[in-house]
Amino acid sequence: MVAATKTTKVRAVSKNKPAAKKVAVPTKKASVLAREAQAAKKRLLKLRADTKKAIEAAKREVAQATEAARFALRFEKQAAKDKLAKKAKAAGAKKAAGKAAATKAAPKKPVTGSKASAKAAPKKAAVKAVTKKRGSGKESGSDRSDT
Repeated sequence: MVAATKTTKVRAVSKNKPAAKKVAVPTKKASVLAREAQAAKKRLLKLRADTKKAIEAAKREVAQATEAARFALRFEKQAAKDKLAKKAKAAGAKKAAGKAAATKAAPKKPVTGSKASAKAAPKKAAVKAVTKKRGSGKESGSDRSDT
């Protein structure tokens, strides 16, 4: 089943005749109206100039604000980089200090146990051997001075 649709023809030309425009009778003289028209034209030109100036000023403000935002962003990024670098430097220094303290502290710690005596004994023997060698060298030197 096909639904029947109602169609209407649309004409380009209307049936009604246009009403004749009624001409308003001027209340002022032509010279006065001409002056008012000139004044209105002047105001329009002034508004246009003011608008143009306002638009230019707004453009300058936008440019300045954009530049300031870019500068601030660049500054913040640099500050963040500096902060990270400072943290990394501090962490590195802390790590290095920790390593240095560990290497310095290891010999200073009193060592107890069988391992400690095994490590300490060779050092003492080495020190004694060095002193004996020096002593023997001095003895020979002292012999020469006697003669």
